[in-house]
Amino acid sequence: MFVNDYKKLILKKMNQKILIIIVLLLNLSEGLFAQNQNNTSSDTVSVEEISRAEKFNRKAELLFKFIPVPLFSYSTETGSVFGLAKYNLAKWDKTDTITTPSSFSELISISTEGQFKLVLGSAVYLFKNKVIFEGGMQYVEYPEWILGVGNDIKKEDAERIKTKRLAFDNEFLYGIDKRNTLYIGLIQEYKNYLSVEKDTLSFLDENNYAGKDGGVSSGFGLSATYDTRDNKYNAMEGFYLHSFFMSNDGFIGSDYNYNTFEFEVRKYFNPWFRHVIAMQALTRANYGTTPFFSLSQIGGTNRMRAYYLGVIRDKVLADAQVEYRMPVWKIFGLTAFGSAGRVADNYADMSIDGLWYGGGFGLRIMVDSENKANLRIDFGYGQKGAKSVIIGFTEAF
Repeated sequence: MFVNDYKKLILKKMNQKILIIIVLLLNLSEGLFAQNQNNTSSDTVSVEEISRAEKFNRKAELLFKFIPVPLFSYSTETGSVFGLAKYNLAKWDKTDTITTPSSFSELISISTEGQFKLVLGSAVYLFKNKVIFEGGMQYVEYPEWILGVGNDIKKEDAERIKTKRLAFDNEFLYGIDKRNTLYIGLIQEYKNYLSVEKDTLSFLDENNYAGKDGGVSSGFGLSATYDTRDNKYNAMEGFYLHSFFMSNDGFIGSDYNYNTFEFEVRKYFNPWFRHVIAMQALTRANYGTTPFFSLSQIGGTNRMRAYYLGVIRDKVLADAQVEYRMPVWKIFGLTAFGSAGRVADNYADMSIDGLWYGGGFGLRIMVDSENKANLRIDFGYGQKGAKSVIIGFTEAF
């Protein structure tokens, strides 16, 4: 989280390259777009009659539907991250106007600090949203900086380790009301830290933290969701609540016995025109022999966006954020966001003292007008020099 002059220079140059990459990608799609226009019948609106913005929109949508997109992100811990991503929304039945489109995503990336990541994810909606299945898989080789356990971290405690991790998570939800807004379901999680490379004087060994040498966490539990959002991928109005309780036990293959509880709530307002105020709050708690790498963690690409996920960790966490989203022109939009959060050993130790704060702004480019899906570029800033640049698909929450 602490930035030296060299990393600041990298970030400045990379920020300039982000827009260059986007422009080049859209130009690459010009040939595909022109070919599509040539095959159009005479009663279709001609290219000359389409505004430049509409042409840009159609190019972008064509590009992102068929071509993996080069992505870039930056944080002070991972360095510059380069990758390819593919994201698609699809409907099984084109005549079905009720069922939410299913999403499928793939990501492969490497970083200047030696990180490798392969991530697959999906959210499948069936039978007019009566059945929802969400799943994911990750394989990560992860050089990272860790700063101990607890809310009061210090630069002097920073330690570099390298892990290899294989993870799977799945959730099945079934609607129990007529409107399919209230769901109950099952949740499963599997994490296998195949190796942990660390210094012989690591604080992981000094404190004998559970999971210091890796191992398997395997959990199974119950979940519940209440969802009235008008759009699952870019909500303007509505309410979302999700909670789960999961038990990790040797009976289901876990090396550690502990329980995890999580509760999340979101609210979306549409005060005027197409402007949106979005709010989110989340808390997570672990009870029992929780391995170091499964502790509740602040940061990442969706919450507390300035901070690298895992630098601040403990058994219990609570964080919240608010984001203002506004259209600017045609398919372009801007956002501004702020967040606060902290961790503790238990809820009794939680207080507003020691809160970590973050904020930032973002650019939005709508790449799927039918489903209102955006390409997002976020710039996050936090305390003690923390900063990040994130490029991804759909909103953070």
